[in-house]
Amino acid sequence: MMPLTRTSAPTSNLVDYWNEARLRVASAKSSSVRPAPGIVPWRTALEDVLKVGYGVQTQPRFVAGAWQEVRWRTTPSAGAIYPFEVIASILGEIGEGSYLWDIEKGRLVPCDAPAPTRDALAAAGIVTRPGHRLEALLTFVARPWLSMKKYRLRGYAYCHLDVGHTATNLALYTAALGHDPAVHLRFSRTFMAEHLKLDGLCREPLAVLSFSAAGPGAEAQLPPVGPPVGLELPGERESENWESLQDYLSFGYALEPSCAPAGAELLAHDDTVPSDALLPLPESRPPLGSAAEWRAAILGRRSAKGFRTQPVSVEQIGELLSALRAEGLPADCCGDGAVRLGVRLVARNVDDLAGVFAYAPQEHALARIDAEAGDPRPACMQQGLAGDAAALLIFHAPVGRLLGRHGYSAFTELHFRAAELGQRLHLAATRLGPLGITCIGGFDGEECATLARLDAGEEAVYVILIGVGDESVFKQDRLNVAFSHGHTSTLED
Repeated sequence: MMPLTRTSAPTSNLVDYWNEARLRVASAKSSSVRPAPGIVPWRTALEDVLKVGYGVQTQPRFVAGAWQEVRWRTTPSAGAIYPFEVIASILGEIGEGSYLWDIEKGRLVPCDAPAPTRDALAAAGIVTRPGHRLEALLTFVARPWLSMKKYRLRGYAYCHLDVGHTATNLALYTAALGHDPAVHLRFSRTFMAEHLKLDGLCREPLAVLSFSAAGPGAEAQLPPVGPPVGLELPGERESENWESLQDYLSFGYALEPSCAPAGAELLAHDDTVPSDALLPLPESRPPLGSAAEWRAAILGRRSAKGFRTQPVSVEQIGELLSALRAEGLPADCCGDGAVRLGVRLVARNVDDLAGVFAYAPQEHALARIDAEAGDPRPACMQQGLAGDAAALLIFHAPVGRLLGRHGYSAFTELHFRAAELGQRLHLAATRLGPLGITCIGGFDGEECATLARLDAGEEAVYVILIGVGDESVFKQDRLNVAFSHGHTSTLED
């Protein structure tokens, strides 16, 4: 791995960040109111994939007493409203280069940064499977200030969650198309920032999605493109905020060594629950398979803005949780199970199910922790949306212990895996009719621990609300300008 340019920051800084970024329900304000692989060149292939996996859709809708154009993206947001950019790099001796994804125009535009060489990427920690050869990369570059100026310190964690949702969406779709994606979280951020000419632009590479092929492969001549463009320059306040983040950004941390990308179980197993105490869940349908099925699910995904009072069924809960049993995306993280998430279900309006449960993925069953499910609104910063939800899923882990032991590697991997789980749930929900879900990145950790009856040391990383969606509800914070891209309230997630 390339050497870091600064002395590695102490892990205590990251622990301090996690503690300082905690939310408290006492300060909350409710915002809820009623193309084929191997045939076309990589640049064209990635444009098609990005349009589906991270694109914008429009539809006329009657909102707040008037018709207006509603726009939404194919990935949900934890609250950050997508404060990141995606840069594609095409590798090879012919036509290689880097391109910025223009989400509004739906095309890749050339950057003034060359594509890195394969040897340089290997030295920077971008490890490929044995016998495979890198062909293309998607680098997810965060601009933390564009989230933090609305969500303050918490917005930095939201950047990681939003990147995780989008990278998962793109990886699942490209895998269905026949490509071979892998997630990289342990690469040298310093190297990637230098190669993409990000120095001085207040940007941090958070994740890389790579595509490789077995054997040497053939180089493809890329279509001609226009002159290169530079990234938007930061303003004075963004630069000041960037300087205030130096103790938390990944550049200052020594990441754990990367390994050849491999899949691993996403969820932790609770061996303390006796098998005779488990409540089996109904078997679900087979998972999404073909590219057409994944594409339909991605384009059909919505985030619920409100919930009706109808109950959801145990069958629906079972199908959602079944989506979490899949092996995780191939990633460069060691598969020793150190960074895995547990799942608690808080069932409030579920047919024949009430209380707090731990989910056992191997058995696809629930273990009852408590017969009573409390009010979830304090845990979700008094959002009325949470009070209407039929059920909540809380992803949890011993965050403090993992940060102390694994530093920034644990921080980025926890948030990426939580977002991957959230995205899989969103896509699974598209097959369940009126069922709606939404992700909550803003939560009071202590209240979540109480609500989910978490053991000492366990903390919530992400919260998912489940219920029968109510399309008549809108959120007040959507009426303001979306800070990250300057669009109006008609831009939904």
